[in-house]
Amino acid sequence: MHTDSPALRRLVIWEPSLSPHKADFFTALARLNPQLELICCADKELSESRRALGWSVPDPIGYTTLVAPNLQTIESLVAESVSSSLHIFSGIRWVPTILKGLTSIKANKARYAIMSEPRVASGWSGALRWLQSWGEERYHRRHAAFILAIGRNGPPWFTSIGYPAEKVIPFAYFISPPIVKSHIPPPTEKLRIGYLGRLVKSKGIFDVVDALAQLNGRVTFDIAGGGPEAEAMKAHCISAGVEATFRGVLPMSEINCFFRQIDVLILASTTSDDGWGVVVSEALMCGVAVVATTTVGASIVLDRSLFGRCVPPNNPTAIADAIEQLRDTGELKPAKRTLRTTTAVNILSAYAGAEYLMQVISWSDGHGARPQAFYQKHDKCS
Repeated sequence: MHTDSPALRRLVIWEPSLSPHKADFFTALARLNPQLELICCADKELSESRRALGWSVPDPIGYTTLVAPNLQTIESLVAESVSSSLHIFSGIRWVPTILKGLTSIKANKARYAIMSEPRVASGWSGALRWLQSWGEERYHRRHAAFILAIGRNGPPWFTSIGYPAEKVIPFAYFISPPIVKSHIPPPTEKLRIGYLGRLVKSKGIFDVVDALAQLNGRVTFDIAGGGPEAEAMKAHCISAGVEATFRGVLPMSEINCFFRQIDVLILASTTSDDGWGVVVSEALMCGVAVVATTTVGASIVLDRSLFGRCVPPNNPTAIADAIEQLRDTGELKPAKRTLRTTTAVNILSAYAGAEYLMQVISWSDGHGARPQAFYQKHDKCS
C-alpha cells in the first residue's frame, strides 16, 4: 500500500483550539524530533470556560503556534514545502480554519492525515451522522494517509463508514505525567472511590451511587466537579446511605492531590458523546485503578487488568463487582499502584505518544513496519 515518500521535514497539526494537554504532546514531539519544523495551527485560543476551570496553555517549546490565521496564511502554510510536509487535522468538520486548510490541501494535493474521536452514533441522529460521513468523506477515504482514531470506539466508527482498516490507527490523548507523590494512606480500611468530572446524569453519576450502596458501607465516595445535578446527587447519596464528600470544581493544580487520596476512579458514562477521558490517563499515571464504561474512549486500556476494569453502561451491579474484584485480586495494594504508574507512563505519556506517532508516520511513508497499538505496548509488564 505504501511507497517511499520524501523525508519528513515539516509537520503541521491543525486544531480547533489551543489545549494544555495537546501542548504537552507537541512539546514531546519537538524534543523527540529537533530537526523537524513543528507547527500547531489553531482556530482559536483556549476557551474562557476552560480558563474558569483553572486550565492554562503553556508557552510553546520547540514548536510554533498560529492562532486564527487568515486565508492567505492558511494557503501559504499548505503550499510551502509540499513534498516534505505532513498535515494532521484534528477533525474535519465545522471549524473554519480546519475547513479552509482541507480545501487548500486538496488544491495542492498535499499529504495529510486525520486525528479524531468517533462521531456520536446512537439514535436517529447518529444514523444520520453515519449516512453523512459515508456520503461526504469519499475523498478522505481515498487520500488521507492514515486515520488516528481516538479511543475504544474510534477504530470501529471509521471502518464502519468505509475507511480501509489498514489506514485506521488506534490513538489516544497523550499527556505529560503528573508529578506523582506517594499516595496518602486511608484513615480507615474503607476503600476510597473517586469521581472527577461534570455532575450531569449522562455521566452515570447516579449509577455510581447505586453501585456503592451495594458495598454495604465499605467505601467512601470523593466527588470533584460541578454541574446541574449536584444537589440531586447529594440527596441521592444520603438516601442510599453512601458516605460522600463533595469537593466542588478543582483547578488543574489540585488534581494530583485528589488522586493521591483515592484508590479507584469511576467513570460510568452512559452516552456515546464521550471522548477519550483525559482524567483516566491522569489517574492511571498517579497509580489509581479505574473502572469505566465502554462508552468512555480511554476504557480501551482497561482491558489490561492492572489498570482496572471495563463495564457495560447503565449497570450499577457491574460497577460494584468490578470494585470488589480489584480489591480481592490485590490490584489496589501499594506495589500494584507503583507498577500501574510505571506502566501507564510507558503507554500514555506525551513522550510515548510522540514516539508512537513518529512510528506511524514512518510506516505510512514506507520506511518502517506498522507499529503495535499503543495500548498493547510493554504488555508483559502486567
